[in-house]
Amino acid sequence: MSGETEILAALFAASMGTSGAEAGESEEGLWQHFLARLAAATQAESALLRLFWPGSPVSGWHIGPAWEGPPESVVERMRSGRVYSQVDLPEPGAGEPAGQGEALPLRALRWRLGRGGAGGSGGTPGARVLLALRRRGEDFRAVDGLQLANLTPYLGLAMGGWRQLQQARARAALDRGLAGDLGAGWLLFSPAGQVTALAEGLTERLEAMGLPLRADGRLPLPEPEAAALRLALAKAAEGAALPVLLSRTPRVELMLGREAPAGEPLLVGRVRHALSARALPLAQLCAAFGLSRSEARLAACLCDGLSLSEAAQELGWTLETARSCSKQIFARMGVSGQPGVVRRMLASAVWLGCAGQGG
Repeated sequence: MSGETEILAALFAASMGTSGAEAGESEEGLWQHFLARLAAATQAESALLRLFWPGSPVSGWHIGPAWEGPPESVVERMRSGRVYSQVDLPEPGAGEPAGQGEALPLRALRWRLGRGGAGGSGGTPGARVLLALRRRGEDFRAVDGLQLANLTPYLGLAMGGWRQLQQARARAALDRGLAGDLGAGWLLFSPAGQVTALAEGLTERLEAMGLPLRADGRLPLPEPEAAALRLALAKAAEGAALPVLLSRTPRVELMLGREAPAGEPLLVGRVRHALSARALPLAQLCAAFGLSRSEARLAACLCDGLSLSEAAQELGWTLETARSCSKQIFARMGVSGQPGVVRRMLASAVWLGCAGQGG
């Protein structure tokens, strides 16, 4: 593989978040590998890639001796797609400090990532990327500047794709959080019943409910539940989808079927576990429904399925006190009885955001 091809391969591997070689690759490591390839080809001591997105802090990656690159006031004046040296960089704006001492040899390329810009990168208007190299001693060769210029057809595509991937991951994290808040998740099974993959965070939730995965990847189920899972796996292979009760206390149910979400047939289990209103922060219940702390405690008990007498016993109240408090709850929540309290709470947004808060 030629040096230029290796640099391009490293650029696109970093933008996609994987080189296809190792599962545990870090984003920072991939971008540093790209910069290292570029620095080696140009004999640069320092290399940096800096990103500016309107409304967001400046971010990026760097290798070599510490260097922040040209200031943003200079980068703003650079033409997109042109490779600059230390002698032809734009001057800082009026009232801005100029550089001190002799400028070290550098090469810098600015690329606009705004919607409709050259290279078809799309993205946010005003977004830009700076790619810069620096070293001590002799100036860079003409071929070194050419290494940067050769990246111009690809830089916008790579960075625009990287940005879209970051946004997609952020939205996927929101989806995962919502699923966790609502007690939902997914597992992938082998035909033999081993869990081969599961939703992020579901391992910890299953452990908390007494269902930690065994060393062989199987769920620790009593024989009746294990038999039901084996039957569901067999039926799923035939195209049927069956519910499976994994645990009664707390209640954990699974709907198992054969799906092909990415074109590959998989045994997918969609799991849902019981939620406890009593585990929610009291302050959150009070704010959501306009209740006092005592009213919120009783409302949580009723939402969890306790009768009024059972709730009174759990709270250490008399039944008469619980009845009086329940009437206040009905009035504040605008419902006519205990079933109304349950419906109102289960249909509310009070559950959302709890997974991220550890609630």
